[in-house]
Amino acid sequence: MHPVGSPGPFAAHLGFRVVSADADGAVVEADPGPEHLNGGGILHGGYLGALIDSTTGWAVHAAGPEGVVAPHVQLSTQFLRAGVAGSTVTCTARCTKAGGRIRATEAEVVQDRRVLARASATHAVISGG
Repeated sequence: MHPVGSPGPFAAHLGFRVVSADADGAVVEADPGPEHLNGGGILHGGYLGALIDSTTGWAVHAAGPEGVVAPHVQLSTQFLRAGVAGSTVTCTARCTKAGGRIRATEAEVVQDRRVLARASATHAVISGG
């Protein structure tokens, strides 16, 4: 597991910053630029999906125990509004069920006080703890 503030290589490549990760959940921020837009000029769904993926993962890891490896089994995202470049996006996630083999999470992505996306995800615990 990476220390808080170090999101891992892929998330760092996209500019994601871990603001917090504790028993209450995780918050990850990013500042999307023009390279994160799709052909229509709005934030690419893959960019938002990666942000959600990273944040729900942090929420699972923060729920403990230390050393848990729990990749996604399922990720369902509802895109509600188009995002833009040049304004910070914030994803907040929490672990809603921390079973021995399966962890469930919920997440929300906000930009300029507007909800861009909501998601639910399931993670399989494959090692740790």
